[in-house]
Amino acid sequence: MRIALVVSGPIPCKGYGGSQRQVEWLAAELTRLGHQVVVIAGRVTGPAAFEVRQASTGEEYREAIPADAQFVHFHGPYFDVSVPSLFTSHGPGPVVPVTVHNWSFVSASHARNRGRQSFVYNGFPVDAYRLSATKSQRLVFLAGIARAIKNLNRAVDLARKYDFELDIAGGARWKLLTRSKARKQLVFFKSLAPRFHFHGVVDGEKKLALLGEALAFLNPIDGPEAFGMAPVEAMLCGTPALATPCGAMPEIIDAETGRLFVTDDEFARALEEAASLSPARCREVAAERFNIQKTARGYLELYARILDGEQLP
Repeated sequence: MRIALVVSGPIPCKGYGGSQRQVEWLAAELTRLGHQVVVIAGRVTGPAAFEVRQASTGEEYREAIPADAQFVHFHGPYFDVSVPSLFTSHGPGPVVPVTVHNWSFVSASHARNRGRQSFVYNGFPVDAYRLSATKSQRLVFLAGIARAIKNLNRAVDLARKYDFELDIAGGARWKLLTRSKARKQLVFFKSLAPRFHFHGVVDGEKKLALLGEALAFLNPIDGPEAFGMAPVEAMLCGTPALATPCGAMPEIIDAETGRLFVTDDEFARALEEAASLSPARCREVAAERFNIQKTARGYLELYARILDGEQLP
């Protein structure tokens, strides 16, 4: 099948870029399965295992869709086309109403929050992640550090209260001064102690080392997280996730891959229990549930339903 995937941002993805990475991995897997795939992206950063076309305006995106495309899968931007299509939301919400078109989301809670039912979990190239030979006593926080929903403020408070070191990745410390909520919470100043280690935006070997060597991944989010790629990446490195039960976290984390907590006392118990979880089993469970092969199959099933004329509920 001739499939066009539409996404903003760079392909191949460099550094941070959750939806771009998902599209890149999906395109590679669909290509491996024998489909003819073209990705239309905001910027082409290098060669890929599939065709990539660059577009910067709405009209350029339209013109870049192949005339022989049999299906168009949008990951943002979103616009009408004359061929069968699927619109996937990766975040809080698209700029077009989800009451029209065929929409899918990246978790059950994400779909439910938008009044829809169809979802496909994000998938990962499992072999790109590995178990670490060593484990430290540090926890790791990896997210956009100045985004209020990621709640670095609580992570810092927990580290101070329970006396553990915390690796922090996802932006430079000075960014904590650029967001009003982070400034009011004084996160910049509270995180000046030696127990806090800032690493900026990480990728590649540095990211794998931080995730794999940590005792646990700390994810005290404060809002309806659509999926949560970083916690799963940690699990694939054998590191359990400790998270608040917001958004998709109760779907993503189970008894073998982490713990959920609300109160500080619950966090203390979760941290103690995390040390007894098997890194190998953590990786095994995450790899079975969130591999890119399963994600590709899920989307192909939605494509088939839409091609058969079904309107997704």
